[in-house]
Amino acid sequence: MSFSSRFRRRPTDQPAPVDEAVLVIDQHALPYRSPQWYGHANYHVRVFRPDGSPKPVVVMGDLDNVPIASITNKCPEVTAIVADLVLERPGVHPNRLGDHARWLTYYAADGGMDEQFYEVHGFYQVPGYTPPLVTHESDPLWREEAENLVGGVLAAWRRRDYTVAKLGRRGVRVMRVHPAAG
Repeated sequence: MSFSSRFRRRPTDQPAPVDEAVLVIDQHALPYRSPQWYGHANYHVRVFRPDGSPKPVVVMGDLDNVPIASITNKCPEVTAIVADLVLERPGVHPNRLGDHARWLTYYAADGGMDEQFYEVHGFYQVPGYTPPLVTHESDPLWREEAENLVGGVLAAWRRRDYTVAKLGRRGVRVMRVHPAAG
């Protein structure tokens, strides 16, 4: 196999992320977790800064997580960590997360399930919880809508290719998040 056949080139209409990372988050860095869940959760984060957009677009996806740690269930907590460590906006109040980025969740294709995109918004801190409990709203997006937000064609992923090890081999930065960092 030649070098050029092992690595596909990025299509010219596919925007390069300005930042890309794999977050390996220790369960104790997240305020809410299930007693049945032990270990860590993995998320792929891509940050785009489309021309003319006042704020970045962040795409976050699961990487082999148990259902409890899915981005669906952990989105506000993961978003706060992304704002702190990737966007360098530490201490952003949950109600203000939408001021700093447009947030998308991504679910890779898996067997009979097609890939899915959602725009996450309406972060709201529920009063009376310690640590803070944050809720959010999300709306499904067509692929074309997600691509319009990022400014070009988004790479499609298959679940089997969407792992920490494979992204790491591609040169994507792996960030290990421990309780003190989250």
